[in-house]
Amino acid sequence: MNSWDQYNDESKGFFESYLSISSELIFSDVIDYMPSPGASCLDLGAGSGRDSAFLAKRGCKVKAVEPSELFRLKGTAFFKDLDIEWIDDSLPSIRKVKALGHCYDFILMSAVWMHLDSVERQAALVSVYSLLKNGGVFILTLRLGSAEPDRMIHEITTNEAITKAKLAGFDIKHVNPVKGDGFKRGEVSWQILVLTKN
Repeated sequence: MNSWDQYNDESKGFFESYLSISSELIFSDVIDYMPSPGASCLDLGAGSGRDSAFLAKRGCKVKAVEPSELFRLKGTAFFKDLDIEWIDDSLPSIRKVKALGHCYDFILMSAVWMHLDSVERQAALVSVYSLLKNGGVFILTLRLGSAEPDRMIHEITTNEAITKAKLAGFDIKHVNPVKGDGFKRGEVSWQILVLTKN
């Protein structure tokens, strides 16, 4: 079983719930690090496409990478008027994305990190580093809370993410304060890291 199988099985519920919280709210504290119009962007684990749409509306060129077939179909239909290229690929290797031979000004990995195990998390960061342009920005959101094995969610820490990011070559630009969960789950909180490649 892959972590994205659950999103295929319950795609309608997940899709609607993710769209209920805006990207503007989620990334309000780090909005100054968001890309300018014309920037090339990669949204890894794009899910519903909410964040890809947010980037596209800013005038960015967006590739949305999502392994769940039903999420891709729903996202493509829902955001059909936006210039978003959907790609069927998955972390940590993202082989199809790498095969394109492109590097990006901005990469986003939101609500994905906790689905990867420790080895996969390091490998994913190496993959992202190889795809980010020099001077580019990588934003990583961290779900802080207990593991949920039935959803293939691992317990992760901010310190681990920072250590692994440094090992992959990233500079730590900003560590946002821990924030509450958008769905009001008391046992879950979130933190955003802004990483750069220089």
